[in-house]
Amino acid sequence: MDDEQEPNELRDIRDVQPTAFRQIIGQEHVKKALEIAVEASFAEQKRLDDVLLCGPPGLFKTGFVTVLQHELGLSKMTTVLAQSISNTAELNGVLLSATEGLLFLDELHLLSHSAQHSLLKVLDTRTIDINTGKTVTSIPVAPFTLVGATTDSDGVIAPLIDRFRLVLHLDYYSEDELAQIVRQRLVAMGWKYEQELLHEIARRARQTPRIALRLLASCRRWQVAEGSEVLTVEHLRRACEVERISDLGLDNVQQKLLHLLGGGPQRVGVLASMLGVSPKVLQKTVEPYLLRSGMVVKTDAGLRTLTEIGQKHLEDLRPASVRNTSN
Repeated sequence: MDDEQEPNELRDIRDVQPTAFRQIIGQEHVKKALEIAVEASFAEQKRLDDVLLCGPPGLFKTGFVTVLQHELGLSKMTTVLAQSISNTAELNGVLLSATEGLLFLDELHLLSHSAQHSLLKVLDTRTIDINTGKTVTSIPVAPFTLVGATTDSDGVIAPLIDRFRLVLHLDYYSEDELAQIVRQRLVAMGWKYEQELLHEIARRARQTPRIALRLLASCRRWQVAEGSEVLTVEHLRRACEVERISDLGLDNVQQKLLHLLGGGPQRVGVLASMLGVSPKVLQKTVEPYLLRSGMVVKTDAGLRTLTEIGQKHLEDLRPASVRNTSN
C-alpha cells in the first residue's frame, strides 16, 4: 500500500497491495535477491536480469512482480497467462508486441514444450525467427525483462530454467508472518479487530497468505452482516463453521480424507475414488498440507496413514456423540 493512501479510500482487502520491497512481509531471501538485482540494474544502466519465481499457489509470486514494476518505476507491464498461448506463432506475437520493461508470463509451465523451446533463442539472442516458407528472418525483440512464475517447475524444461539469471523459490509462511500480513490489511482498511483474531486466522491459513486473506474476507462478511463494529474470533469461527473449515484450516475434502484414514492405511487410488477426485488432484491439492503438517505420512509401501497428530485432529472433528460411542 502506498504510504499516503488513506484507509477510507479502500473498499476491499484486495485493494491493499505492497508497492515497495519494504512493505513485503516474509520471503526475505526472495526480497533481498530482487532488491540487489534492481540496484545492479540501475547502477549499470541495463535491463533487469530475467527472473523465474517458483512456488505453490498463493505465496505472493504475482505480488512480487507488481512490486518489481513499481521499484523499476514502470507505469505498466505486459502480463500474459501462459495457457492463453496455444502455439509458437501466438508466442511470437506476444514477444513482438512487448515493450521495454517487464513481460510477465504467469503459470509458465502451461506453455507448450515447443513454445518453451522457442523462448530459448529469445533469451539467448533477443531475437525471434520468422519462417516465411522460403526464408527465415530474425527479428529483434524489445529489451524487456522476462519474468516467469510457475506453481509446477517440473513442467518447465530444464534448458529454459537455466536461461533465467535469477531462479527464486518461495517458501511457505510462518504463523507469525501470516499474522503480520493480516494485521497489515486490517490497519490499511481501518477495521477494528480483536488482537487474538490475528493468531486464529494465521493458524487456519495453511501457511499461505491467500488463504489467510480469504479467511479475513469471510470474517468481515459476518461482521458486516451482524452490524458489529469489531471483527472478532467468534465471527471467524462462525464463518469457518459454515464453510466447513476446521480449527487447523482443513477444508471439507481434507477432513473427509482424515475420516477415511481413520479406518486404517489406504492407497492413493482408493482414497481418490472414495473422495470423487483424480489421484493427481489428491496428490497435488488435497494431501500436500496434510503431509507437510505431519497429520498424514506415506509408508514404504506407498500407503497413506494417520499420525498421532492427524488422529488427534480427527477426534476433534468428530461430533461428541461419535467420540463417546467409540469410547
